[in-house]
Amino acid sequence: MKKILLLLLFTIALNAQSLEIIGTPEPGRLLFCKAENIHWAYLNDKKLDTDNSGIFVFGFDRNDTGEYLLKVKHGDGKVTLKRFNLPERKYNVQKLTVKKKYVSPPKTENERIKKEREIVVAARKNIGEIKEPLYADGFIRPVKGGYISSIFGSQRILNGKPKNVHNGLDIAAMTGTPVYAMADGVVRLAADDFYYSGNFILLDHGQGLNSVYLHLSKKDVKDGDKVKKGDKIGEIGSTGRVTGPHLHWGVQWYNKRVDPADLLKIKL
Repeated sequence: MKKILLLLLFTIALNAQSLEIIGTPEPGRLLFCKAENIHWAYLNDKKLDTDNSGIFVFGFDRNDTGEYLLKVKHGDGKVTLKRFNLPERKYNVQKLTVKKKYVSPPKTENERIKKEREIVVAARKNIGEIKEPLYADGFIRPVKGGYISSIFGSQRILNGKPKNVHNGLDIAAMTGTPVYAMADGVVRLAADDFYYSGNFILLDHGQGLNSVYLHLSKKDVKDGDKVKKGDKIGEIGSTGRVTGPHLHWGVQWYNKRVDPADLLKIKL
């Protein structure tokens, strides 16, 4: 029974400290917290970003397991504790037969790929600078229509060769289909023609929460732009290393890879 309860989406209020936790405590998930008069909050030994709004977020990577302790100190000096024991999560295996060029990149592209990776790493260093929950107005699906062509966490085997896990949600739709910001945020990177990701956008939603929108045919924003939930930021395409037009929608809390589909269940 205890294990079943851990897997359910839940909202709980803990004693007089009025700590509300929204989400599912398992690998690849986010938990959103609402609390009164927060002095500080920690997940194990990591200090979490908080502000006067009383809303904060943290997440677990797709591979995280084990016990975690959330500690929240309120302005009156009292501390609320909540333990999470993460179960192992199962993921799908996706076997695909593709052209040879999609299995491994040619060696001539290695230097390009390295430089592009450095650009992304530099942009991601800014994640965490915003302490406010820009996402507090909630989340939307970034594409209207289309269909899910690949889910989060699946292991891809291309022509019999195991590849990296899929760290996002793929939404297949026609080239030119509008793509919208999932929540309020700031553009950390609006990139052109990367080898793997094509044209893509990285949004910072505050407190370490960030999202990416890959393989775009068109971008409507630039580095540093502020966007609101539902703003059109680009259009679906097939740029980068893909086999057809779709949006790869990825979400992370800092470097923790989480399932974008879960956000559509969250009501803040």
